[in-house]
This record gives sequence, C-alpha cells and structure tokens, in this order.
Amino acid sequence: MQHRSRFARRLCVALDAKSYGTLDNVAQYDTQALLPEVLDEAAAAAGLDRSAWLKQPQGDGELALVPPDQPEPRVVDDFVRELDAILQLRNHGRRPDVRLRLRIAIDFGVAYEAPSGFAGEAVVATARLLASESLHRALAEAADADIAVILSPLVYRTVLNRHTSLTADHFCRIEVSEKEYSSEAWIRVLRRGAAPSLAPSGQPNRAAPETGSARLATASKSAPSVSPVNSTVEANFYAPVDAGVIGINFTQPPDGP
Repeated sequence: MQHRSRFARRLCVALDAKSYGTLDNVAQYDTQALLPEVLDEAAAAAGLDRSAWLKQPQGDGELALVPPDQPEPRVVDDFVRELDAILQLRNHGRRPDVRLRLRIAIDFGVAYEAPSGFAGEAVVATARLLASESLHRALAEAADADIAVILSPLVYRTVLNRHTSLTADHFCRIEVSEKEYSSEAWIRVLRRGAAPSLAPSGQPNRAAPETGSARLATASKSAPSVSPVNSTVEANFYAPVDAGVIGINFTQPPDGP
C-alpha cells in the first residue's frame, strides 16, 4: 500500500533545450552546466525555492515537481518571465546555433516519486505537451525568442482567472495528440519587444511586467527623434568612427576642439 501513501497532486514542470542534439560534445556539456544555473537564478528572482523542487535531470532538460507551498501563478508568470530575461543576458554574444533556447510544459495533477523517477497522470501529460509538434514548431519559427511555454487546460485557468499578470491574448490555443494523450493546450512564445494585443472589447490587456531590457526598448521608442548630423567621434586610443554607427546623434554639430 506504499503507493497510496505517496499520492500527491503537484505542479509539474518539464523543459528541454532546442537543438541540443545538433551541438558538439563540448557545447552539450556547456548546455548541461548552464541549464541548472539559469533555472536556479530565475527561481530566486521570482521568489521561489528551487532547492525544494523534486527534480529529475534529463540531459538537455529537466522534469520537476513543485511543492504545494510555492504558488502556481508565480511559476507560470514570474519564473518564466525571469528565466526569459536571464536567457537574454546569457545568450548575448553567443552564436545563434549555440544559444540556450527552452521549451517549457506545465500541468497540474497527480505526480509523485516512484522507483524509477516520477509517476502520475500529470507527469505523463507534461511529457506529452513538451513533445508536441506545435510547441517545437512555435519556438523554431520564432528566431527572436528564447522560450516557448505550453500550458494544460487546468493550469491555463490561472491565467483566465486573473491570478497572473498574463491575459488570454498572450496565448494561442492548439490541439495536442501525442501517443495516448489528446487534449487542448495553450502556447505562449516570449518574443523580443512584442507589444501586447488588444482584448476583444478594444481595451488594452494588463501586460506582463517589463524586464529591464523591455523598459529600455520602450524608452528608446518614445524618445523624441532628431536628425543626425554627419559627425565623427574620436577616442584617445581608437581610430575615428562614424557617429551614426554607434548610435550617437547630435542635434547640432559638436563644438570644435
């Protein structure tokens, strides 16, 4: 009867890295080393304790069960948002083919530890969601995105019931049919600089809090435009460069030396 005593319902989070199999040996090692770092950092930034999560590493990904005392809305919203911001920083300067880009699936239901890993319907459902063709295609077709998330119907209700800063317009409804699993689900792709769409009523949705990079992009768009003047900026130890190349604009010619 031990299996009955282990019964539990938990939030189940599964994720994997896009194009891991195309990486060389060293890049695969680097990806495995980087993945838990960014996950821990994102959880801490979101006010979550990942040390209490039950984790099952899977090479290029992870399957985790989140304790009941860590709020589901914070995982669905804050954790994903912080992870996206961290990936943007960590991927800066990396070649496109070695960027760490993640697919994430989240479900809630029966999930608990078993002799060879985890067992329960939520564990199976999350794995099927993660493997769905729609999720893979969504991230592959969004070259500017580092994260694509898929939510089960049960988890998606946290969005509809306004327990997060997200709205329905952040997601796209799809049908998932993987092996014995068949269900509707909702996908969100975190594109860079994507503006929130309007709700059917014509009123703007309550957008997710902006990251520092998003605020910087918004500020640059709202700044008054000026007509650049052809000028040259010269540093002490560098050759002259065109000011327009490095993004410096002058409303009038600079003073002479």
